[in-house]
Amino acid sequence: MKNVLLKSTRKASLVRNGVVTICWWIVFFPGFYSADSFAVLNMARNGNLSDDYSAPWAIFVNIFSVHGRFPGIVTLIFGAILALSVTNFVFEMMSEQTSAIASFLICFTPLVGAMGITLWHDIPMTSGFFMITTFLIRSAKSLESPKRNTVLYIFPGALLITFRLNGIPTLVVVGVLLSFVPFMKHVRKYLLLSVVVALVFSFTTSQFVKPSSITSLPVGWMAQDISCYASTPQGQGFVERVIPGIGTTETWQSASWCGWFSTAKLTYVEMLKSPAKLVVGWSKLAVEDPGFILRTHIKRHKYLVPIPIYGLPHPPFLQSNIESQNQGVEWTFPALASKARNLVRIWNYASSLFAYSGMWLLFLFIFWLKSQRRDVFLIALFASVLTLSLFIVAEISDGRYALFTLISGQVLAVGLIIDWLLKGTSRR
Repeated sequence: MKNVLLKSTRKASLVRNGVVTICWWIVFFPGFYSADSFAVLNMARNGNLSDDYSAPWAIFVNIFSVHGRFPGIVTLIFGAILALSVTNFVFEMMSEQTSAIASFLICFTPLVGAMGITLWHDIPMTSGFFMITTFLIRSAKSLESPKRNTVLYIFPGALLITFRLNGIPTLVVVGVLLSFVPFMKHVRKYLLLSVVVALVFSFTTSQFVKPSSITSLPVGWMAQDISCYASTPQGQGFVERVIPGIGTTETWQSASWCGWFSTAKLTYVEMLKSPAKLVVGWSKLAVEDPGFILRTHIKRHKYLVPIPIYGLPHPPFLQSNIESQNQGVEWTFPALASKARNLVRIWNYASSLFAYSGMWLLFLFIFWLKSQRRDVFLIALFASVLTLSLFIVAEISDGRYALFTLISGQVLAVGLIIDWLLKGTSRR
């Protein structure tokens, strides 16, 4: 076992990085938990499952946490899946020695280690993105027939992206764009297969849970923009004029919802009761004051914009605690966890670097333009689609939403540094 762990092979790295994940999990057992984590745990405990967070996520947590009693099982499973999917991804882009070192370092950092053991559905979705991207990179290199990688990457990747509601739309857009890329024409049917698998799985699991309490249409960000606009001088009377019958300027206005959560008197569910009217209202706002919408989204999602127009971003990033007390979820080794979490807090303190996904997206494009590598192009394309979708529809900024971009950019940067160091060592 010792000899295996010291090797630079893919197999050894998968074992080694899996051990790293287990170490993170043991130190912080049963993991990190935010309000979102407890929301799905409470569903599992009371059996009142809904697809508010996606049906597959609710069902998986319910089953593997044994109705919410053992949430640590879920964090271990998804922490391991994230580490292993990232490791396979890295080995497709770098030399064996560089991949072994880079994948170990990135799994050791809180970006993968701490993020992986947080009970968030962003973790399985990101793992799915890495599996599908790994499939695309292998296909672009024409190492072997894509058929051989379908079971290893396409099927599990397609299932995992359904754990978050924006997973399937992201894959669909990527697939459409890749259909115009000449060297990826031979994978069209496999991408279509992945979309079909994801849709069937999502639809099937949704039959076992209650429908969402809010509209399934992605129009929440439209309500957010209107609410923000209603809080400005130029927005007075806009609500009454364009969406009469759904509240008033007074009940809609919320300056805080320009960037964070709403303080409007009208509830979120009430705002979304008439999605068709909401779309019409937002469309009129876009025609009357497009500059307002653009500025609002840039300010709201500073971490997605490559150039810090409104200053460096400092988005919410890593969960470093168990947010809710007296919920039956506590660290098994609180003294050790309290000291070890300082490493996670360093990453949070430096979120303007580690969580600045727009900067890492720019890095990916610069890397691709200089190298003209197909694998980097595929990564940058996937990251661009994810970034653009978040810029438009995400209601708040959060580093975990762009986890694929953050890990991809940072592991490539680490790989470049390792290559430079290894070349320097060989010259000496």
